[in-house]
Order: sequence, then C-alpha cells, then structure tokens
Amino acid sequence: MNNRDVSTVSFEQFFWNSSDLMAVVDIAGNFVLVNEAFRHILGWEPKELIGLSYRGLIHPDDFERVTTAFDPVDGVTPSVIELELRELCRDATYRWMKWTIRKDANVYYAVGNDITQSRETVNALAVSLEKSRAIFDAAVDSIIVINEKLQVVEASPSNDSAFAFPREETEGRMALDFVHPEDQGMILEALERGFANDEIMKVRFRGLHTDGRWVMIESRGRALRDAQGKPTGAVIISRDVSDSVEAEQALQLAKTEAVQANVAKSEFMSRMSHELRTPLNSVLGFAQILQMEMESPSELEMIGYIIKSGGYLLELINEVLDISRVESGTIDVSLEMVALDALVAECLAMVSSDAAVAGVEITDECEVPGLVRGDPKLLTQVLVNLLSNAIKYNHSGGTVTLTSDEHAGRVRLRVTDTGAGVAPELHERLFAPFDRLDAESRGIEGTGLGLALSKGLMEAIGGSLGVESEPGVGSTFWIELPLATTSTNLADVDAGVATTPASNATRSATVLYVEDNVGNVRLLERLMVHRPNVRLITSLQGSLGFELAQQHRPDLILLDVHMPDLSGYEVLERLRADPRTVSIPVVMLSADASHEQMQRFRDAGARDYLTKPLDLQNFLSQLDAYLRENET
Repeated sequence: MNNRDVSTVSFEQFFWNSSDLMAVVDIAGNFVLVNEAFRHILGWEPKELIGLSYRGLIHPDDFERVTTAFDPVDGVTPSVIELELRELCRDATYRWMKWTIRKDANVYYAVGNDITQSRETVNALAVSLEKSRAIFDAAVDSIIVINEKLQVVEASPSNDSAFAFPREETEGRMALDFVHPEDQGMILEALERGFANDEIMKVRFRGLHTDGRWVMIESRGRALRDAQGKPTGAVIISRDVSDSVEAEQALQLAKTEAVQANVAKSEFMSRMSHELRTPLNSVLGFAQILQMEMESPSELEMIGYIIKSGGYLLELINEVLDISRVESGTIDVSLEMVALDALVAECLAMVSSDAAVAGVEITDECEVPGLVRGDPKLLTQVLVNLLSNAIKYNHSGGTVTLTSDEHAGRVRLRVTDTGAGVAPELHERLFAPFDRLDAESRGIEGTGLGLALSKGLMEAIGGSLGVESEPGVGSTFWIELPLATTSTNLADVDAGVATTPASNATRSATVLYVEDNVGNVRLLERLMVHRPNVRLITSLQGSLGFELAQQHRPDLILLDVHMPDLSGYEVLERLRADPRTVSIPVVMLSADASHEQMQRFRDAGARDYLTKPLDLQNFLSQLDAYLRENET
C-alpha cells in the first residue's frame, strides 16, 4: 500500500468516525457525502441527505450570510471561511453549528461543531446582563459598585434620586468621600464584616446630599468575590431615609412626652387626692363621731346629709384617681385564681340592702365551674358597680338577674336589669367619663365614672366588658374572663373579699399615733372615747414619735406618711432598725392612696396601710384585730 492509499484510508476513517459534522457539497450546493454525525447531532440519516441541497437545512435568517460568505474582500476571494449557523434537525428544531468551510475547485468541504449549549449560555448571560443593566439604570435608589480599595467603579444614573450624585460625578471617587467623617469608621467596620463573613451589610449613616448638606442614608450591601472566594468589592444600595428617621424621632419624642405627661398626671392626681382626702378625713370623721353619739332624729338626719355628701365626694376622688391610673398604665393588678361563685355571693351581699330599699329583686342563676383568672379586688369593684347600676337604673318591682356561660376557655358573666334600656346609638357614650345620658335630670345620683372605670379595669386584668341594651326592654352588662386551669380545691381559694372581726379588744393597750395634722389627731383622740381600754399617745413630729416609741413600747403604732421633719418611711426604717421597736406592729394612716406607695410601705415592714378618710366603725374593728394579734 502506497502513501496515497494510506492517506485515503486515514481520511475515510477520520471522516466516518468524527463526532463533528463533516460533509462534501458540490458547486450547486447539493450534498455529495455526509458522515454519521448528522444522525447523532441533527437526527438525519446520511443517505437521505445525499443529493439534497444544503439550503434546506439552514435557518432562513442565516441564509444570506451563507450565500455571501465567499464574496471577495478587498479584491481577494477567501478559500476558507467560518460561520455560525442554525441547522435544521429532523424533529424540526434548530441547533447552532460552527462551520469551517473550504472551497476547492468545484466542491466544498465543511466541518461543523455543535455550539448550541455555549451559544445558549452566552444568550442567557446576555439576557441576564441586560436585566441587570435595566435594573441598575432604572433603580430609584442609588446603586454603586466599589472595588476592594473602596473606589467607586460603577454607579447607577440615579436620575430619580434626590440625594445621590450623577454617575459621572461618582465613578472613580472613593466611596467614603460621600460619608460624614464621624461615620466613616462605622462604614469601614460594616464592610470589614461583610468581606469576612459574606453577610448582608446594613448601616445607617450621614451621607452627603447633592446640595451640600448631610442627610440620613440607609445602605445595604454585599461583597463581590472571585472564583477563589476572595472579595473583590461590593454592591451597595442606598436611599435617603431622613424623612422616616425624623418621623421615628418625632414618634419617640411624642411617646416620651406622653409617658412624662402620664407620670405628671399621675403625680398630680395622687397629690390632689392626698390634699382632698386630708380635710375630708376630718369632715367625715367628726360627722361619723356625731352620728355615733347623737340621738336626736333631726340632728342625725343633718349629719346623714354630711356623711352622704362626703361619701359622694370620696367616691368621685377615688374613681378619678383610678381612671388616671388606668389611662397611665399604672393600675396595680394582681392576677390570681378566683372562685367566681364565691365572689358573686360576696358582691350580692354588698348590694342587697340597696336592692331592698329600691324594691328590686336580685336573682343569681350563675353556674360557673372551676376558677377564673383575674384580680379579685378589681373584679369585686367592677361587679359591685354593675350591680349597683342595675339597681339604681331599675324601677320598684323590677329584677336584676345574674347569668353565666362558658365558651372557648372563657367565662361570661351577665348582669341583666329590667330598667328603661339604652338606644344602640348611645351605647358608646355609656363608657365616656362624666357622660350620664341626662340621668341627673331624673334625680339619679352618680358620678358618671363607674362604667368608664370598670371597662378600663377589666381590660387591665385581661378581660372585657360590654353592653346589650334597647329601650323598653332593659340592659345587660357583661364581663368576660379567661378560665384558670388548675386542680386547686375551690374551698381553698379566697374570693378576694375580706371580713372584719366584730369583737373588741378587752385588755388595756397603748397606741402611739404619729400625725402632723392637728385635726386628724383630735379626731382619733375623740374616737378613742369608744375604746376606754386604749391609752393614746400622740406626736406631731416623726422624730419625736420615734423617741416616744422607744420610751413607751406601745402595742401598736399608727403612722402618717407625710410629716414636716421625717417622712413616715424614714420613721418606719428607724423603728425596724431599733431592737426596742422592731417587733411593734406599725399601721400606716395616709391620704396618699396610690398602690405604689402602699406596696412600698408593706415591703418596708408595715403591718397594714389604711387610707383616709377612715370609716371609723371599720377602723375600730381593725384596731381591735391589730391589738388582739399583738396580744397573742
């Protein structure tokens, strides 16, 4: 076999075994020879292409480039060309082929490489880049790309941004040129963390506005990395948030001012409560003493008016103070497990005499299993108010009915009356402070604060209060509370209503009263006429009171809170620190009715904290109880 024979054999093996398309086309454009790759790549059988024109396999949009491929260039006709064309597959799809074509005499030799995948990748990348560029150019926010030296290498046009500089004034400059000097360290730290941990960088700083002033800028950025993961820069998106920051600061300032206003209001109400209660203690106190000692019906009637009016004033003071606490969020709440049936029974006992006088019958149809979660003291206050209203706004011969039901872990207690009822459009006014819906014109007494206070108290303990009413039918006021999940025996749960021993102390005892108000001192001295077994020692100063306690070792100390030389708290601290007086029970008597004050003194060791004006009958019973405890 000669060299020509070897060459021919090698060419044929190369031709038929090649994975690329290989073809010989005559001068008329018809296939003369086609290799097996046409079957593998395009799906055509080689034999069915022989004699057919190559034009039938070319995409119409690419045909012109083929027909002009061998046209002379600068007077020279090329012998070899390269073309990227879309070739028709047997399944009617197209694939991209890169052809190398050589023209020799009257035939063309063509070799085609499948570049479909790489072409699609390039196209996808181009589309992605176009999208990125569109986003980059259309962004309202400022977008910059910085290199590892923090130099701006690319910037969005920011045509719609009020603060960012134009692209031509940004690219090439250092990013920190646009950052307030005092905030540059913060930016560097954020970039350092982003480069090290590949985390999203978030930062607020003062940035330079196009008009030369500093504005608050919020930026988010992420590091760019090369194939080895080394940071090469970052993309940073920024926006002017000055308006929102100012709004946040204004809101925070408003909240602070609101808190301060609430504190000031609470302090004012507490002070006013104290200042009103102090003289009221003398007014009601001496009126009660006269009531205890006088027998003339006409005199008792006049004293009754004084006590009734004073009681009304005291109720008003208490409710205004409580509403102030609810509004300021300082109401003292103690959530406990409460046996609602026992609490209802106690509340009914408290209003039974009023119901009897008004000729109103009360029916208890409550069937509440288990316990509810609430504050027993506040619940009692709310339920008594609802019952009192149901009696007050009823008619002689009317009824008040209590019912209850349980649903979805909550208990609803209803107080239904047979009164005149309230039109639906007036329901909201029922809970507005001092709005009594003209009840005063009908001679019905009240402050107009009870329902507003009750609603606030229920919400403070996690419950709710509402009303269902219509004219001529009556009204139903309801409270709702969550059930408490427990296995505690109901008999062991206190309903929250305290009882007072009725018996008096029989042995002789010494009581020290430290009080700077002469009227209050005289009141207690006069009251002790009804306790001849009690020797009362008084002091108008805290320091002297402490000395008297050391000398006489009384059985009980009654101590005021506000005094000119030493406060009641300071006196209490000295009494508890001295071995001679540490075991003597101390009961605070004060017109300051704030729960915070009460708790403060109890925590410091006070036996009890009683608020003025005093209910003298109740005070005498409590005094007997204190002395009896000390006796044991």
